[in-house]
Amino acid sequence: NDRLLTAVAENTPVTDAFRVADDILRQGVRGISDIITVPGLVNVDFADVRAVMANAGSSLMGMGTASGKGRAREAAINAISSPLLDIGIERATGIVWNITGGPDLTLFE
Repeated sequence: NDRLLTAVAENTPVTDAFRVADDILRQGVRGISDIITVPGLVNVDFADVRAVMANAGSSLMGMGTASGKGRAREAAINAISSPLLDIGIERATGIVWNITGGPDLTLFE
């Protein structure tokens, strides 16, 4: 909850702030669920998620979105620099990376 102070404006009512936290948790659960259940061009399944998380100690999940020029890079940076994360990815020993995009997503992105 202390990290929530950096994610909302100072004048945000407490119920709205908790709604932000709930939405972030919802996005995380939905993200993991989608990784496991929605087939993609490069398929990631439960075995992949479990292999990375098994005996991994602490784990984190970041989500990033962006649009326009440089959107893929910006989304990736947003995913690893969420104000709610209290640890970085520098010492990560495994990662599950899932990219979701529209039909205009290019290979170079």
